Amino acid sequence: MAWVEQRPENLALFLWVYGPAGAGKSAIAQTIAELCVEAKLLAASFFFSRTAAGRNDNSRLVATLTWQLIQSIPEIREHVLALLERDPTIVSRAPAAQMKALIVDPLNMISKEVLNQRPQFIIIDGLDECVDRKSQEDILKFLAQSARQLTTPFHFLIASRPELEIRDTFSSDILRPIAHTLPLKHDYQSDEDIRHFLASKFQELRSKRPHLPQSWPSKEDIDSLVEKSSGQFIYAATVIRYIESRRHQLEDRLQTVLELKSSETDTPFAALDALYLQIFSSVDDDQIDNVLKVLSALILLKNILKDYHELDRLSSLEELFGYRSGQLEVVMGDMVALVDIPTKRSLFVKIHHASLPDFLLDPSRSRKYFLDPPRAYANLALQFLQFNHERWGM
Repeated sequence: MAWVEQRPENLALFLWVYGPAGAGKSAIAQTIAELCVEAKLLAASFFFSRTAAGRNDNSRLVATLTWQLIQSIPEIREHVLALLERDPTIVSRAPAAQMKALIVDPLNMISKEVLNQRPQFIIIDGLDECVDRKSQEDILKFLAQSARQLTTPFHFLIASRPELEIRDTFSSDILRPIAHTLPLKHDYQSDEDIRHFLASKFQELRSKRPHLPQSWPSKEDIDSLVEKSSGQFIYAATVIRYIESRRHQLEDRLQTVLELKSSETDTPFAALDALYLQIFSSVDDDQIDNVLKVLSALILLKNILKDYHELDRLSSLEELFGYRSGQLEVVMGDMVALVDIPTKRSLFVKIHHASLPDFLLDPSRSRKYFLDPPRAYANLALQFLQFNHERWGM
């Protein structure tokens, strides 16, 4: 926040916050965004999500930033609208060209005195969740180029995993001189933050369930959960979603988590994997295949279908699998800790965290729940054939 508030005139225009899955990068980015909105410091933001339509590629990045910048810096509105009126095709060009025409040029037309009264901070979270790895590199390059072209400096917070393409780009000449890096490692002592998060969530649960004593859960139980988290916020968040299921007793669900044994392999995700395996094992035997089919559609279809962004709507998934309205919620009832099922059929079904696809696509972690891509694609192809035959007689 000091970096944002001070708007340093030196070359540190980028701050890259990076860490492994579940380290809390998005939580930090979201919190910074909320603080900056309140302080009127945030010009624009974009939160990538691997499983969310329109947020897992770069197709809407510049358009979204442009729209938000028009709201936060209204002086550029007429410049942008005039450009779009002269050349409507700009929105179909490469993102780098869009960035220059829709953002850099309009901002450079505004005086520095005016811009200094406006927010000059942009957040890009989850860059690694842009599914095209080449696009990850391209985005960083055109953002760096744009930052150099702006006559009034803007600052960019980038949060992501340290994927190879992203790491190499931050190490390159185009970004290294104008960027700081902030790794989220165990030496940041995130245990206390996780403890605070758990204590706050358990307090919320007690307020909703009056029968729970104020002493629940015990300090020892919270200590155990903090230890199992191993610095990963995703573990703690998944535990809370698992425990608060209204279909079960909270005390029983907590006890189940506390008694879980981590896998024998010494990996950073051992406790998380054990929790995921427990959640999958709780699904009825006659439903687990259906659950995995739905998850395969959410995880894999975006890789092969151009119009995937419509298929993760609740209504689309129910039609694809031949479910009646409301039936998919029943099928996925034991997955609420991992998947968000909306109440309206027009809304999207969303996987809560990118660590779930990582888990399901790694046979050493997911074991019998492994989503074998060739087999899953074949099953989805058969599902589409059946859907087309029933709907169109094809």
